[in-house]
Amino acid sequence: MDIPRSEPAGAGDDSSVPPGPGQLEPMLVSIARLGTSGLLRVTGEPGGVIHLADGRITAISTPGAPDPEAILLRSDRVPEGGWSSAFAAAASDGRMAAELVKRDLIGAGELEALLRTGLADALFALVAGSVQECRLEEVATPALLPLDPGAEAEWLLAEVERRLGVLAGLRTPVSPDRDRLTAVQGAWTPRVGPGDGQAEILALANGRRTARDMAFVLGRGVFAVTLQLSRMCDAGLLVIGSSRSAVRAAGLRAVSAETAPPGPADAAGSGGAPPLPRRRRGGGQAGARPAEKASVLRMLRTGVRREPSGG
Repeated sequence: MDIPRSEPAGAGDDSSVPPGPGQLEPMLVSIARLGTSGLLRVTGEPGGVIHLADGRITAISTPGAPDPEAILLRSDRVPEGGWSSAFAAAASDGRMAAELVKRDLIGAGELEALLRTGLADALFALVAGSVQECRLEEVATPALLPLDPGAEAEWLLAEVERRLGVLAGLRTPVSPDRDRLTAVQGAWTPRVGPGDGQAEILALANGRRTARDMAFVLGRGVFAVTLQLSRMCDAGLLVIGSSRSAVRAAGLRAVSAETAPPGPADAAGSGGAPPLPRRRRGGGQAGARPAEKASVLRMLRTGVRREPSGG
């Protein structure tokens, strides 16, 4: 089977030449047509790895969006103790999804829906960023929680296009990985009731976090968080305080921030979520809940008590 590989742009006029560097979407379409299996390594910002089986996408690993493990644990869908037990029993054999369902930690339908929407969110993060090169490897490394059978590339690309269109049509579009959001003091009172997620977002919106940063902390999709941030900006609850691209363009400040050792303030509010505890077979107890999310909940409880009780 011929394997599509990225070539330098302008390598020739032959229409059979595979897509060139940075052309992620046409390369996925070509892979789907050929029924290719393997790994597609995407270099860029944020970059990542796309797992393929018979032309379908089964998993995507990228620093641009939370993976299924982060979503399941940080959203409290699956308790950490249950996850650790399932991991120890099944991860090395590739039966993680079946083990989670067998232990009644999550329903099979809910897990499939979460994995499918997670793929769309991860591909959205890749396409919304910058792609420099795509490299296909025939030998695939198994993913921890693959979608089986995988999702069709055409469907995922159409979903990504729809999401980009939704964000572009908003009155206050927010860049998922560049714009840092700040809460407007005194603009919000807890009247809506539980479940809307605004309180947690406002507690995280300290001017140093992007939508991507908040998605990792909350265990939610980057697109869903970005959409809610845009609507909260329209409602006057949030403002875009700064942009990472603007900081990079400034030059010297960005360089000095990268070379200087991180201080306590940087470590506490750098915007990235704390890493999830990695489990291994035979490991001990599960790691503690992310300290950042616990501190957010404490802030919410304290903040709500301070709010006036008027309607």
